Amino acid sequence: MPAISGDNVVSAYGSYTKIGTARVKVSVCAKQTGTVFAVGAVAYAYNSSGASKNIGAVVLTGSGTSSCVSMTFFSYTAHLKVHSFIGGAHGAISKTGPTLTLY
Repeated sequence: MPAISGDNVVSAYGSYTKIGTARVKVSVCAKQTGTVFAVGAVAYAYNSSGASKNIGAVVLTGSGTSSCVSMTFFSYTAHLKVHSFIGGAHGAISKTGPTLTLY
């Protein structure tokens, strides 16, 4: 996933595998590499009608820790986009990285 410009506090990565014509398995991970309240990575899967599902990996426990999540989406195979983020207190997202369109 693209880095968040100007901040070196999150490293995000993942993978995806298309399974036939109706499914895609997506895995995303986020690792906190600096001092902030929280970091995360999000993957959005869309179908051809625009409906979407998403998964996210979030780290709240401090620098050096990571979190990963994996999910198989059914009928959400038209588009897949990912990005990382930095979270602040009270559930607010303070900064997001650029969105990468995978397909």
